[in-house]
This record gives sequence, C-alpha cells and structure tokens, in this order.
Amino acid sequence: MDKDDKKPKKKAGRPKGSKALTPKQEKFVRNVVAGVPQVDAYRDAYDVKTDNKNSHRRRAHEVARGSNVSAMIEELKARAERNVVWTRQMAVEALLEAADIARCQKHSQGMTGALKELNAMYGFNEAVKLNIGGQGDNPILLQKIERIIVHDDSED
Repeated sequence: MDKDDKKPKKKAGRPKGSKALTPKQEKFVRNVVAGVPQVDAYRDAYDVKTDNKNSHRRRAHEVARGSNVSAMIEELKARAERNVVWTRQMAVEALLEAADIARCQKHSQGMTGALKELNAMYGFNEAVKLNIGGQGDNPILLQKIERIIVHDDSED
C-alpha cells in the first residue's frame, strides 16, 4: 500500500482548500441552500432541544459564517444557479421581447399585458388589500387577532 493511499481522499464537489464538513454541517448547508432560514436549518441539523431562540440564532449565524460551511453554501448556491432552467432574467428578457413584438405588430393589448407582467415581477403595482375574514372588515375580530399576534410575539 502506497503512503498516498492513507491520506483521506478529497470529497468531490468540495471547494478547493476546504476541510470536510461534519454530517451536521452538511445537513445545515443542504437546508440553507434549499431556502430554509438559517435558524431553522440549525435547529434541524443540530437537533436542538432548548427553546432559547436567541442562542439558536447566534449559533446558526456562527455555523453559517464558518469558513468551510460558508464556502460550501456559496458553492452549492452557484451550482444550483447554473442548473436553473428558467431564471428571472430570462423571464424579463422574454417579456421585453413579447412587448417589442406586440409593439411592432401594433398590438397594444399584447404590449400592455407584457408590461403589466414586468411591473408585477418588480413589485411596481399598488398594494392589494386582501379580505380574509369573509364577512367584511369586522373590527372586533381584527382586534382579537391583533391581540393574539402581539401576545404571541411578546413571548419571544
């Protein structure tokens, strides 16, 4: 057996110069790359038992900022971005092209539709009021909901 065979093999896909991640760090990274908030990714990966939310946030931040973990998160996000089939930029370009085609064909409805979609994508539309009560704006019900929300938030 050659002395090089005793060295740990570099794991495929790991950023150059980084150390291997622990299984908990790997799970944390996978969760974060999948879009899970860091604190929730930390709770899941490290199977925390306490309810101290501030320490969870602090520990999640520390884990995410570790050089190996942060490098792996960035690497996997970059890979995922390269593998995306349809990006926001592609949608914008397609809508601009559709608006241009409609303009050239003097089809104002098609042009307006494409521009309307672009405005919606970028949040340029007015805020929309949603009625979730089903029976109009019931001030008593809204006050109860507000008390519940404020009460729940004060327990943090």
